[in-house]
Amino acid sequence: MHQKNVFMDHEGDEWYKRNKAAILDKSLANDPIFKALEYLGSRPARILEIGCANGWRLAQLAEHYGARCYGVDPSASAIQDGLSRYPGLQLTVGTADCLPEIEPVDLIIFGFCLYLCDPQDLFKIAAGSDALLADRGLMTILDFNPPAGHYRNDYQHHANIFSYKMNYGELFGWHPGYHHLFEHVQHHDGGTELEPDALISVQILRKDARLLAAQNPYPKG
Repeated sequence: MHQKNVFMDHEGDEWYKRNKAAILDKSLANDPIFKALEYLGSRPARILEIGCANGWRLAQLAEHYGARCYGVDPSASAIQDGLSRYPGLQLTVGTADCLPEIEPVDLIIFGFCLYLCDPQDLFKIAAGSDALLADRGLMTILDFNPPAGHYRNDYQHHANIFSYKMNYGELFGWHPGYHHLFEHVQHHDGGTELEPDALISVQILRKDARLLAAQNPYPKG
């Protein structure tokens, strides 16, 4: 069974139930994504977060930037809670491989969710999110990022589900239309020990169509 189906069926709600108390305490002051956006001086006006939980980050980004915000998450409980708490957000139950039909946005956030996606869906996820990102927009990824290679761990909360760990920035970074602007690596729990399996990163790439118009560097003599 595909992992996305398990999350849509019940595990998304179970995840939110386990993490709800911690989520309600979160603020931008300690958010690595917000810190990266501030470092770059970004002022997004339209934001999509994939893996948004109840939209806590979007609600605070909307207030800080005056942005119009969209969110997607497989947990119906999280989305229902978010719509109740933050009526200004446009939140949808769904998965990263099947995004809602919305206007182009200038910031897409993958909010620590790609490691739980089915690997066979990653090309579809990359294509779908790229289609929604406006030119000169930012693609932002918060996820596990081991120093080398790719592998999977057993997901402790459900049998036959895995945590897939790899450098997810490479989904976009290989493409000449994306330019790497920012990367910060840290321990998952904020510690300083460099335990490879627990390393996460925030990566921000800019989509820029002008990069696709490079001239031939090898003119005929």
